[in-house]
Amino acid sequence: MHDASALGSAPLLGLLSPQLQEQLLAAARPVRLHAQEWLFREGDPGDCLYVLESGRVRVVVERDDELRVLTTLGPGAALGELAVLTGAPRSASVVALRDSDLLEIDGARFEELLHQEPELGAGLARALADRLQRGGTLEPTEAPVAVVAVATSPGDAGDRLWNALQEAFGELGSTTSLSGQPVDWPDPFLWGRGLGDLERSHAFVLLRAGLEDTAWSSFALRQADRVLALADGTLPPTSSLPAGSDLVFLGTPAVAAVAAWAERVSPRAQHVVPTEAELAEAAHRIARRLTGRSLGLVLSGGGARAFAHIGVLDVLSREGIVVDRFGGCSMGAFVGAMAALGWEPEAMVDASNAEIARRAPFGDYTFPRHALIRARRAAAMLKRLFGDTALEQLARPLYTVSADLLSSRMIVHRTGELWEVVGASMAIPGLAPPVPRRAELLVDGGILNNLPIDVMVEGEKGPVLAVDVMRRLESVDLESGGDALMPTILETLSRATVLGSVGRAEANRKLADVLVTPDVQDIPLRGFRHLSRAVDAGRRAAEEALADGLVERLERARQATYARTIREAVELEPTAHGAAATTSPSAS
Repeated sequence: MHDASALGSAPLLGLLSPQLQEQLLAAARPVRLHAQEWLFREGDPGDCLYVLESGRVRVVVERDDELRVLTTLGPGAALGELAVLTGAPRSASVVALRDSDLLEIDGARFEELLHQEPELGAGLARALADRLQRGGTLEPTEAPVAVVAVATSPGDAGDRLWNALQEAFGELGSTTSLSGQPVDWPDPFLWGRGLGDLERSHAFVLLRAGLEDTAWSSFALRQADRVLALADGTLPPTSSLPAGSDLVFLGTPAVAAVAAWAERVSPRAQHVVPTEAELAEAAHRIARRLTGRSLGLVLSGGGARAFAHIGVLDVLSREGIVVDRFGGCSMGAFVGAMAALGWEPEAMVDASNAEIARRAPFGDYTFPRHALIRARRAAAMLKRLFGDTALEQLARPLYTVSADLLSSRMIVHRTGELWEVVGASMAIPGLAPPVPRRAELLVDGGILNNLPIDVMVEGEKGPVLAVDVMRRLESVDLESGGDALMPTILETLSRATVLGSVGRAEANRKLADVLVTPDVQDIPLRGFRHLSRAVDAGRRAAEEALADGLVERLERARQATYARTIREAVELEPTAHGAAATTSPSAS
């Protein structure tokens, strides 16, 4: 039995008298939507309006074959009333985020009441005027909350991950967890309402599910804003894991295993926990990434000047600022790879000294048929440093960028052997030969995107810190003897590589929450013997950024990202769940 409180809590209908609310209630019929079902689609006839009794829905519009989120609504929200009033088709689509109960009010009956009861029209006018004064928002959105489903097979591995995640989310906010159907939830029809009660009193709700199809697992998976699946074996053929689930690997996975799971699940992201000792740290990183609180670090290309990145990393480590994800171009990709592997800054300096400053891996000159150097020494160096580790095996995700000479487009590498993708990102055209990879000829990514902050921003929510060591050449008066300052052929090739990305770099700098620019202009691009000076310059720039409020700015960005809620990051395909959900008067 429904009561008028459902209408009373709706902002557009709550101003009506109890008598009118009772009349509308008498004209309503109950509708139940499962999570991920559509209530109506943009362009559908606006022949009825709805009031959300329980659950949660998302209002979206489709633009350029992509769904854009307008708002998320909870109990008490009125849906579709403007289409009824204007007679226009639906201006947006509504999809259920949770199992939801609604009241459907026939549009003709609503209009009949409008004509019969002047108070109804006056009340709606007051409510609409109030909405306009509040800036035109359809409905007030609710506080950011999150439901995360953790799908595991039974056993110790799943238990350890479940326990670690509970602790990690608990440190981010009020958290409750359900490892199975609660004993006081006997009726599956009411599970959605029970979940709604938990959401209203907690920031995070964790639901443990199995990989096999059961009533509880199906419920948990379809309610979740994000699904974490423990990839600890063969994916059961009957698994109902939704596309876009996150994969968690305990232990460094084989590349073939990652590919097999990815083919079945099409994961949104993956998380690697290399050892049991790193589980707690990894669980906190997973929680930060899922809630848009993880810090991303983007490192620009810049030849020897990129050693300044190590100095910045040294200061961040000293200050306890944890970086969860990395991106880089050219030499920034080289330093980013060492950081993603978990190397300490001191180890990065030692490796760079031994392998680059002393061994001169870029000095194997040859007859310039394809390039000035063979790049065999550089490839051997990268193999010595990174072995056979692949990007998809890293505990801290890393992407690198290169440019494809054949398609003239940027290539973002998130899979592949580390030595190869870093090498491709460093292959300066003319200096080093292109790197053939499948149907691509790859060269230094600085041609198209030397400071790939946009890739980081588009990939995941969360604050972004960028370090830019590449600036423009200062003006030189050649008529006053400036020819002595003319760049060498190697300097010219390095500079020419990034000319095409200058405009993009300027735009990308604005995307960073914090931008650090070490003063390395006096270090030649190929001046690898100046490693210590570059590292020191990075330290100074990071310390200046700290004094300028780096920590506070990152925290403000973290809170702002979280306030947009993790649900905005979930991609919904327009055809993923079929047409609008059918409704039944008997479903309540």
